[in-house]
Amino acid sequence: MAQFREEGLIADVVAAVEAADNQGDTGQFEAVRSFVLAELEAWPTGPGAPNGVLVETAGHHDDRSRNVTIVIRPVRIGAPED
Repeated sequence: MAQFREEGLIADVVAAVEAADNQGDTGQFEAVRSFVLAELEAWPTGPGAPNGVLVETAGHHDDRSRNVTIVIRPVRIGAPED
């Protein structure tokens, strides 16, 4: 699985995750994509919630190990809304 990094408005990040190309282990990549999209779908959008997100993923596997790192962090894009 290749590394992936995207930061921006939630809708833009969702579109980027959906469009990301798999490189390597298709099963691992699709599992990570599904998890990230589910988390972004459940992202809070109420008053005061950050309107952006940073998503970073990386993974690797071989015949001795298998690992995935996923970071999903809120980001405020622009000035806070009043």
